Amino acid sequence: MLRVRHARSAAHVEADGGAPRDLDAREITPTRFWNEYQWGDLKADPAKLVERYFDAHMYFANWGTHRLMLRLPVKRVDPKCLRAYFVGDAARARIAGDHLILDLHSEDEEPDHYEESQGSLAALAPVRTDLLRGDLRVAYLAWLLAIQAGEVDDDDAEPTVPPGLSDLTAAQAAMAQFLRIDEDLIAAAAEGKEADPDDRTALRKWALGLTPRAKDEWLRRAIDDPDLALGGELLRAFRAETTPARTSGQRTVAELRAAVEKHRALRERAETERAAKATKAAAAARKKRLDALEKRVDAAWSELEALVEKSAYDEAIRLAIDLRDLTKRDGASVPFAAPFEAMRKRPLRRRGFFDRWKRENEPKRW
Repeated sequence: MLRVRHARSAAHVEADGGAPRDLDAREITPTRFWNEYQWGDLKADPAKLVERYFDAHMYFANWGTHRLMLRLPVKRVDPKCLRAYFVGDAARARIAGDHLILDLHSEDEEPDHYEESQGSLAALAPVRTDLLRGDLRVAYLAWLLAIQAGEVDDDDAEPTVPPGLSDLTAAQAAMAQFLRIDEDLIAAAAEGKEADPDDRTALRKWALGLTPRAKDEWLRRAIDDPDLALGGELLRAFRAETTPARTSGQRTVAELRAAVEKHRALRERAETERAAKATKAAAAARKKRLDALEKRVDAAWSELEALVEKSAYDEAIRLAIDLRDLTKRDGASVPFAAPFEAMRKRPLRRRGFFDRWKRENEPKRW
């Protein structure tokens, strides 16, 4: 992980997978590298570091740049298939030696705010494993990122839509959030598409149906490369062979954009309706609570004093607000100011409660 800080800005980088020996950093281990600057910048090209040392790299800055890079062994993925999803500058794919480098950028020139942490590489790293297993949802999200960046023509057709797009894994959801991919864009793209199937039975049937020569080849690979995740490799090969027959991209980018606007309008209307229902329910609950309070006003004042004396200020503030609002609702028939001032002047008063009341509530005087 590398963290870079400037006087008026800050940046954060993480990288996993190896450790360069020629960089001065606070921590370099066989699996992790991070550094922190108060001034200056990283004296190296992160893309070159990923090519040579790391499998994953994460960067964010409070001026609006987010970046995620993944390094995948060319022999364990299908570069031609993946490249269909990586277009433009926001989502790029390139071969570097024996690896395919995926480079994802999200730019926001006017970020709403900067948080000390924008997530962690540990939360994002599993998407690399997803790709090695042939899960193309990560690649499709990259394509959506390119659409959002305005780097795909309206008349271009979408690539193959992977199943399960409406049910992202935790890491895939974290990636979408980190790269700030519009949730309505993801939802519109997933609308009407297949759920992620439990294909273990189909995978078993497919593997058992392989020719003896193909099975021998898989066995040879397992012997020659004992670190190979054979189950994941089998799943990737199975999905590469069967997924195109199950799903295909048919929409144009223009059609997808139109679907996004429709989905956004429906979502916003549903949110407005839910908010209205919640407001109505809250008002009804409050009326019920004030109606009950009106029947026990004297006891409520005694309860308030007891709460204040034992420093249960949160409960006391809520009860005092209810008593004040009951006065607003019912007028002088339920007084508040006089008994509250009388309680304030009692010798056993708790100063903390009245200081808090003055700070939080007296600007809205009863």
